[in-house]
Amino acid sequence: MREAPQQDLIAIAMPLYGHAALVLEALESALASVTDCRLAIVVSVDGDPRHEVFDQLVFQAAAHPEIRVIFAENAGPGGARNRAIDYILEELPEAKAVYFLDADNRVLPHTIETLYRRLQTSGAGWVYTNIDTFSVNWRAHYGNRYSRLIHCISDNICDTGSMISIDVFRRGVRFDDDRQNGFEDWEFWLSAIEAGFVGEPCHDAAFEYRLRAEGRFKEANRERSTSVSFLRRQHKALFRRPTLVGFEHQEAPRYALIRTGEGALDIFTDPTQPAGAMAIDDAVRAFWGSVGEPDNFHFPPFLAACNSETLKLLARSRLLPNILCHLEKLAEKANVVFVELGNVESERRIDWEVLPSGARPGAADLAFVSTGLIRNVIENSAIDWFSSIGGEQAWPTTARLKVRFPFPKARQRRSLVRPEQALLNLVSAIATSPLRKTAATRWTWRPRRLPSLSELYKVLRTELGGAPVLPLAHNAAKRRTAAVLVPNASFGGAEKVAYAAGRELKRDGFETHLFVLGAGRMDVLDEFDQSFDYVHFWKDGIPAWGETNHFLGQDFITEEHPLDWAGLRGLLSGFDLIVNNHVMAAHPLMAKFRSEGTRTACYLHVVDETALRRPAGQPYAAIAFEHSYDAFLTCSEQLKSYLHSFGVPFGKIFAVPNGPGFSIDAKMQAQVTEARKAGRAEGPLRLLYMGRLDRQKGIDRLHSTLGQLKERGIAYEARAVGGEILSDDPSSSWMARLRNIGVQVSPPVFAAKDIAAHLAWADILVMPSRWEGAPLMIAEAQQLGCVPMATAVGAVDELVIPSQDGILIGNATDAQIVAEMVRAIAALARDRAALTRLAEGSLATAAQRSWSASFADFIAWNRGVAPAAAILSNAATAAPERDGTTAEAGLSVRAVA
Repeated sequence: MREAPQQDLIAIAMPLYGHAALVLEALESALASVTDCRLAIVVSVDGDPRHEVFDQLVFQAAAHPEIRVIFAENAGPGGARNRAIDYILEELPEAKAVYFLDADNRVLPHTIETLYRRLQTSGAGWVYTNIDTFSVNWRAHYGNRYSRLIHCISDNICDTGSMISIDVFRRGVRFDDDRQNGFEDWEFWLSAIEAGFVGEPCHDAAFEYRLRAEGRFKEANRERSTSVSFLRRQHKALFRRPTLVGFEHQEAPRYALIRTGEGALDIFTDPTQPAGAMAIDDAVRAFWGSVGEPDNFHFPPFLAACNSETLKLLARSRLLPNILCHLEKLAEKANVVFVELGNVESERRIDWEVLPSGARPGAADLAFVSTGLIRNVIENSAIDWFSSIGGEQAWPTTARLKVRFPFPKARQRRSLVRPEQALLNLVSAIATSPLRKTAATRWTWRPRRLPSLSELYKVLRTELGGAPVLPLAHNAAKRRTAAVLVPNASFGGAEKVAYAAGRELKRDGFETHLFVLGAGRMDVLDEFDQSFDYVHFWKDGIPAWGETNHFLGQDFITEEHPLDWAGLRGLLSGFDLIVNNHVMAAHPLMAKFRSEGTRTACYLHVVDETALRRPAGQPYAAIAFEHSYDAFLTCSEQLKSYLHSFGVPFGKIFAVPNGPGFSIDAKMQAQVTEARKAGRAEGPLRLLYMGRLDRQKGIDRLHSTLGQLKERGIAYEARAVGGEILSDDPSSSWMARLRNIGVQVSPPVFAAKDIAAHLAWADILVMPSRWEGAPLMIAEAQQLGCVPMATAVGAVDELVIPSQDGILIGNATDAQIVAEMVRAIAALARDRAALTRLAEGSLATAAQRSWSASFADFIAWNRGVAPAAAILSNAATAAPERDGTTAEAGLSVRAVA
């Protein structure tokens, strides 16, 4: 005969201290369990000195062979449970699951069997019940679905009295034995989540929790803030923005999107991850369910409508996560938000305006509204008022978000249903549903304990200290994430260096984000346009400079300044690396981000001067926050030494020599090299000035130099390419004064081909600046064989080797500088062979430069940054994480938003 298959073994673990008079009741309730499984009860005595404990347990163990007793020194609740776990793994290796029963509680007869069967069928890591207490009468409902997001940021929703798969313990998950941690059970569940396990509620079973007026539960909650801080420190990875947003995306999506003409909704938080699909009927049911039982039913807190082609365009823009943040913010300022897309080849830009009631909103590509407003509209019978958004005049207040970016000019296929109408159709379906009549009734008999699922986005904001929270989770490709911060995004040298940093980080495997903080637009640079995977703008409430606080006599910003701190924290938290490039308002946040696991770097470019020639500018504000940064980047060895003189250790500073702000192709390089080697024996010398026509750049020195050359009869052709701030007095215009001496004045150019054309034309680039960092223009000139003539200020002498690849003019008085420039230009006008040698030297120097080489040490340092690991669920029902594809790919198929 075949032997009957052995029944599964379930271990009941019971820590014991101070409950000698109650432990028999707990043991008897466990022994009375009705189950098909074998039971083993492991009592872990935690150094209880009472002789009564020994007597009771010895007799019980003698009478019941399934009872095993461990005596050990006091280690606290966590240590006692861990001893039981280790005993079970070593002595009862065939055990399938462990149920924890505290010595003062009781388990009902069918609980063990019910919980174990649910554990087997669910694939979860543990199964938990609601809580019903006796002695002090109290009960609570912990939701119909398990949520890692709630478990992390709201409260402990699982009592230790749960059925836990033995796989959890084999994975190494244990209780924390720190006696100062009053929430060792909550900490255990967080460890299980980090290991990839999820819970499963079971309402078909229960246990009896003994609650007294005073006990360990009350003691722990008196020190709740301390214990919660401990949990955050122990589990940093769980509480970072990408992890929590990933949980939100899967468990309580923030957005519901109606694809016009398709008859269904996509629900999501991260627009680059696969979204859930919801039919209209299911949406109506979820809406009214969230009204009556908000802890059991979820309806996204924000509702949007647009067609699929619009969604594809937004994904291509690389602006979609940022646009969603703007929409959340505007939904607080207006009833309805409309998005208007514009095709602009030369820039990316986001602007907004709030319109009063009765305005004419015009055509929209996307409509956005908060679910809270929809609920108020229905409760107050204001459907007609809300329906006016589909007409010529909208009575709700509206906001218009204008988004400009380059996209294909081919006409997009559009749905015949307008976004406003799609919203109105859904609202009408909700308002006329028969479910409305019973929405006020709560059918779950236990009182609600959890926060509203539709309000979890607010709890998430509180947890991260930011609002709105950037809706991006981990990427499944495990790419590290880097945020590069700039105060504006035009064609300045500091911005180009930031773009170059982004490009090198992206080449090294980072997912790169550009944050333009304090401005709402970005010029499109062909050279660096693909340096960033995402672009974000946040304009309002972010000043460029400090006001009343001073460090070494310079302005700086502290958290006491009235800034949009919540917006900054919501956008910037959770990155693996942040590179702050002259954003003064970001300095006070770096210490917090660094403590959360972000590597922080500060990129500095120049020490400015006041009108009285006192050193000033960004380096001083950065040095004030030196403790908050892991690294500093400078454009020169000189600035590196300057920072060191103010106390920044050399080991924290990377000197990154500047390269050119654009590259040229091999064909043009060959043409330029051939032309420079041949030289120009005849014709006037060609002089070029490129930059702002202002005092810093030495425009007055240039004017004097050209005037004296003319007086001395030295033939030259001169171009000045740049702009100026116009004065009310036309006679003070440098443009006019330069034209008066025969200079060809042109407006500034930004495209690489236009800059290259000017530099290829010129023999000499004249740079009479009063102060500089390490100007990119020198490197750009040298790669085209244009000889730089520059004053020796800042780190210019690190870019120019006199008599080899350029001309250095000593930093002296204005008159001396002008005289020296006139002398040098006159000499080169006479000796064209010397000019040719300098041009060839410039080309040779440029050939040795590259941004990859400049950033090599910094990139190598960053390779020590481990990407924040996504918390992957072992449950079969877990949704996939986003892959390394673009957002566009994710949005181009059905059920993906």
